[in-house]
Amino acid sequence: MITLLPPRLRIINFPKSHIVQVTHAIVKILLFTDTNASDYFFSFTENAYGISIVANEKAIEQDFLPALEAANCPVLDVANGVFRVLQVDEEYGQGKPMDATQKRRRTMTLIMESAELGGKRISEISEPLAEGRFSILYISTYQTDFVLVSEPKLYQVMQALQDYGCDSLETYGQDEYANIPTTTAEKEQVELEEQALLSPVDPTQFMLDINVLENDLQCVGLNRHHRSGWVHTVLKTLCYPDLVHSGSDTLDKRFCSFVNTNEDVSLIADTQILDTFAESTLMRDQDAAGLRVIQVHFSGSNIERCGIVRHVSKPLAIEAKINMFYLSTFKTANIIVSTGDLDQAVAILAPSKAIH
Repeated sequence: MITLLPPRLRIINFPKSHIVQVTHAIVKILLFTDTNASDYFFSFTENAYGISIVANEKAIEQDFLPALEAANCPVLDVANGVFRVLQVDEEYGQGKPMDATQKRRRTMTLIMESAELGGKRISEISEPLAEGRFSILYISTYQTDFVLVSEPKLYQVMQALQDYGCDSLETYGQDEYANIPTTTAEKEQVELEEQALLSPVDPTQFMLDINVLENDLQCVGLNRHHRSGWVHTVLKTLCYPDLVHSGSDTLDKRFCSFVNTNEDVSLIADTQILDTFAESTLMRDQDAAGLRVIQVHFSGSNIERCGIVRHVSKPLAIEAKINMFYLSTFKTANIIVSTGDLDQAVAILAPSKAIH
């Protein structure tokens, strides 16, 4: 099941050293924004290479960007234009709308079913979009997956998925997207994507670094109906990491991905971070295997290139049948696999590269 969600999003990336400049913006979006609004979407991912934030365009333009620009942030990456988000649920091929009870059951099934389910979904969704030369960002969470696409390309993306056999909750007509307003920046982004059609992209040409985090990770859900029990811990985790970790060396190597929509809340993080949460606020499979993250750093933006998600997911999920979570940021791909699959996954992704 593929659903187009209401949010219109912007994407930024900046150094971890500048988290203090956006603390006010994060406090506002976590504590003083209506999280039940249909267009609420907030994603925060921190890895070895920086912090990537995806949020409503108003929040980015009025809160995050002014704070970073005022601080003369030395490396501030801002994706051109607005992005739309497609929610990909388990039965994405021929699904039907689910009520709340069915969705909860689907969530637990997704976590506990066969090893290749999550990775297979990522690979199969990215296949027609790579063939159609559409650049995407992919975000896996505890409950569901999200695909971010450039708004001017929305109709073509939906058409490509429907032609591939993926049903959506609504019928999308050409007229609905023919007159989407675009800024100059959005038009330039479309032109860049059109130019990319002229020559296929081999993602291996742009891999700068592969970093395997030593820490064990877990993927959990947070109960949105008990928000008061965890929201301050999330705020401390995102904005005041020194209160969670001891020592700068640990801070440099931490990984954290928090995604909050008006329906679900997900956190993928070091077990040291999760230990700071009250157990009653977490939803997780107690028997789940430990997870590890492979962080791939690219030269330039993922947003300007197509085929990266498929290039990573297909050999892992389809050929080697390795389950995985996938988290795109502005310049990185974060591939999260079970500890037992780590060595094989690294060998497949970068057999000739030194891993550290």
